[in-house]
Amino acid sequence: MSSSPRVCYSYLQTASCRFGSQCRFAHGEGFKTTNGPSQTHTQTPLDDFFATYPAFDYNSSASASLEFYRMCDQFRWDEEDKEREQAHCDFKDALVQQFNEIYGTDVNNLTSWRNLCQIVRISPIPDTLESCREAVKATHVNIVDLIHTKVTGKPVTIFVSEVKLSKYTKDAGKFFPRDNAYAGGLLRYLLRRIMNPRQERMSKSGQRTQARGRRRHP
Repeated sequence: MSSSPRVCYSYLQTASCRFGSQCRFAHGEGFKTTNGPSQTHTQTPLDDFFATYPAFDYNSSASASLEFYRMCDQFRWDEEDKEREQAHCDFKDALVQQFNEIYGTDVNNLTSWRNLCQIVRISPIPDTLESCREAVKATHVNIVDLIHTKVTGKPVTIFVSEVKLSKYTKDAGKFFPRDNAYAGGLLRYLLRRIMNPRQERMSKSGQRTQARGRRRHP
């Protein structure tokens, strides 16, 4: 069965594309397959980022973070390489934009909040904005995994503390940009302090707690 071509994200948003006729994605509204109704596959911000490196064979069904590191290896970029530094900045922008496309940016959109609650397995899913926000704020999850789960279908891991999340993030190299111009309202509720996580404390009741403080990713 043939599949319909993907639509260029840049062209879809701005009606222009710097790659012109050389772009490997389609410039159009939608395309009809030979075996079914008209379908449109939109190029995502991450697709758009990796398309700027045509020599790299990007696997869109794999973890974007692992694909970025694989690309760095292919181009033999070390951490001090200026080209790698620029690519990393662009990659972080694409990650944030992809999160926004999947989960939204409007902090007053109950549907977006309930969708996010479902993905991080909050049950029962709250019925109000405030309840959703509080539930998400109390949940520790790697944001890069939240993006990847839409591609891989693999459930995200929920961590019991910021310390546990920090260790996982560092070990896996799945860092999400802390301060980014594209960050929307929903995203800010998920930011955690990865490089300097709040230490766990034992309460009088024997439960683990964490010191209050601003939560953020690096």
